[in-house]
Amino acid sequence: MLRKTLTIATLALVAACSKAPEDVTAHYAAAGGRGVITVKAAANGDAKLEAGPQTLIRKGGTDYVVITDGTDKFAASFADFVAATQDIAKEKGMKPQALPQDPEYEAVQVGEEKVGDQKGTIWSVQPKGNPQGDSIRIVISDDSRLKNVAAAIGMQTRLTSARMSTMFTSVPKAEKTLEDVIAKGAVLRLGEALTLQDVKPGAIPATEFALPKVLDRAALRQRIMEQANKALEAAKAAGEKAGAAPAPGEAPAAAPAPAPAATPAAK
Repeated sequence: MLRKTLTIATLALVAACSKAPEDVTAHYAAAGGRGVITVKAAANGDAKLEAGPQTLIRKGGTDYVVITDGTDKFAASFADFVAATQDIAKEKGMKPQALPQDPEYEAVQVGEEKVGDQKGTIWSVQPKGNPQGDSIRIVISDDSRLKNVAAAIGMQTRLTSARMSTMFTSVPKAEKTLEDVIAKGAVLRLGEALTLQDVKPGAIPATEFALPKVLDRAALRQRIMEQANKALEAAKAAGEKAGAAPAPGEAPAAAPAPAPAATPAAK
């Protein structure tokens, strides 16, 4: 009986001390203080990342890009967004290019740091075997209460890697190492790109994670092409009005670029 009582008491104590995820809103200074990124993360795993006019939403375990086109707004899953842009690139005869150089990188734990009242581990992403080489330091918290903030920030790196795969035959090793470190927990600081300002608990309405109309791969591809054609017609009209029409076959870029550049370019 005594053993059973002690077991129950121990389990109750563990439960009471556990740090479960909760609704939180986090603010980051971006690009050395020139911008702000807001992350709203719900306890159920839904999250929203806003960086100026650009928005990423994680809902039901799926990541979405939200695209604003004039007065219209729609969304697409990361998978469909990347696939649609790859389809268009193939139609235009564009092929992923091999990286001219792709040295090995490694992540090394180098200490601890407190950022925005949160403690974290400092990781140095650096050329393998060369700690004095071109590197970036990232501070990561393993606090489970920030689990969903971590997932939201992770959306940026996942989309950046996915988009790189449309341009190159492989994701740069530096970028892959960076992504692996960011997956360890919640980012408190990422070089000069991101610095946590504060984390505030508080209930977040489910409406914050509502998605606009979601387009699938085919519909998104069609929408991008339609917008590209409209832009081309507008450019032609402007050229004719100015007496200088664009060269045949010349067209503006078709695909929007909704992903905020939270991670530095791979070096």
